[in-house]
Amino acid sequence: MDAHTYPGRGLSLSQLIFALNEELKRVAHSPMYALEAVSQLDQDASIALATIREWRNSFAHVNRIPADILSLIPTHLPTQKGRFHAASVCRHWRGVLLKYGALWSQLFLNKGQECVSTLLKRAKGSALDIILYSEVPVDTFALISPRAQQIRHLELNWSPWKDIIAFSDLNCGNLPLLRTLEITSSETYTSHGGRNVVVPPSLPFFRGSINLEIFRFHSWRVSFLSHFIFPNLTTFRLLSRPAEECSALCLLNFLEASPTLQMVEMTISTGLVLSSVPREMVVALPNVETFSLHIPGCPTTKDYDIAAHILCPCAKHTSLSHDVYESYPNDMPEAFPTPDLLNTIIHRYTESPIEEVELKIKLSEDKDTDCSLTFRSSNATVVELSFKVTNTGLDEAELNIPRTEMGWRFFSQALTTIQCRPLLSHVKRLHIEHRAAVTNTYEMRRVAEKVPVLFDSLGPLDKLRIRGCDLHTFFDAFLDRPMLANSKPVVFPQVKKLVVLHPFMEIDETECTKAIVGLAKLQHSLGIPFELVKVRMWDLPAGMAEELEQWVDAVDCDEEEEEYE
Repeated sequence: MDAHTYPGRGLSLSQLIFALNEELKRVAHSPMYALEAVSQLDQDASIALATIREWRNSFAHVNRIPADILSLIPTHLPTQKGRFHAASVCRHWRGVLLKYGALWSQLFLNKGQECVSTLLKRAKGSALDIILYSEVPVDTFALISPRAQQIRHLELNWSPWKDIIAFSDLNCGNLPLLRTLEITSSETYTSHGGRNVVVPPSLPFFRGSINLEIFRFHSWRVSFLSHFIFPNLTTFRLLSRPAEECSALCLLNFLEASPTLQMVEMTISTGLVLSSVPREMVVALPNVETFSLHIPGCPTTKDYDIAAHILCPCAKHTSLSHDVYESYPNDMPEAFPTPDLLNTIIHRYTESPIEEVELKIKLSEDKDTDCSLTFRSSNATVVELSFKVTNTGLDEAELNIPRTEMGWRFFSQALTTIQCRPLLSHVKRLHIEHRAAVTNTYEMRRVAEKVPVLFDSLGPLDKLRIRGCDLHTFFDAFLDRPMLANSKPVVFPQVKKLVVLHPFMEIDETECTKAIVGLAKLQHSLGIPFELVKVRMWDLPAGMAEELEQWVDAVDCDEEEEEYE
């Protein structure tokens, strides 16, 4: 048979079968029974059968899917391994899928030179997603270098700085398609256990990547942020690990050079000092909608002070949080900022007046003390301040502050923080929750002393909700025989709806509930009666609802458990 007229070169399937049959007869009756001729015939027959099967297979419904749609199927598979399997379904699928370079553009450099080389050939001119774990093999790096301008996503996981610098210098730093850069650096150490010195390049890292949109940086070297400049960045995620202190100026300068940011999420364990930051310095980020700053276990870094140097007027959600261990040897850091600093932060991150304030102090099942202050403005902007003291399992006697006092102390701090008039004058809803571990009369008295100042700072309220608190803290002054000797007169604010949920009380102590009735009577006499009083508590005193009905438009008293409204 003429090899040049073999399948795919002009013969129909029927002609092909006839030609093979004639060739078989010729070879079988040939006086020269050549082994080469038989081998060639066997090969031709195998190819012919494969062609017949492929032709017959083309009529299957699954193979009649248009190529542009078929190529989309592997994009829904979660792993690259799944795409390899899809390309092995049949010859038709393989032929279609191998033509679409975008399906093979994800390259794991640690899989070896052969795999990377194969995928680069399949990817053709498609944008590349490069993923590396640990060090990059030299031969593999040589394959990537000529394709630098195709890199769209670069992920360097636990990479030494020498490799990070090498990728940064690809194509002289000009990576025009790079949109996402994720760096998790590893460190090398001296024989004495210290980190080796790393000298950053004189020019910025990835200096030509002007179109970068997402930057994630996990490193011990926060100071290196000053060597990154991305003018069109929209998302920044920072995770710094515990390291020697450095100036907060490197962080602020980086943010200032990225004015198009829309999301900022930072977890900083490195000690950042503000001594070199000009007091009047304010970094404006006009497009940021989500701002988060978390300080885990680093008391020297002042998250509230750093936040005060940043202006995010369009932020929809701002979170400032700080964690410390209860075994911290020195004085426990303040859980919340001073009133003046709080006012500065609120003005930096909201444009509308604050209408709702929520204060929560509680001891978790793991004996962690969780504190939070949440502010909501009239345009649904949320600013959340939180502080957590993590239980380390030490005995009470070994702690600088006993666990039974922590909640009360932070409760007192929170009341001091929010009692400033400019902030609370527009508040319509105030929610307070304090789940005390035990009654502490001394700490309770300290808190009760601040309640009159808090009430004086408030304007008329639509709703006041008090949950889990000891009632003496807020209503003791309205008892016939107060338990706490308050040096300041208590003037309760005008409130439409008063909600008291599951107050903390000692066993058989229901006498303090009479203060709610006394308060309702007083407000009625002042011409500012409650529209609604709602009470949920176990062992609800008999007749309490009936007494309240004399002075309140609507009363809802019950013993049933109820979740948050």
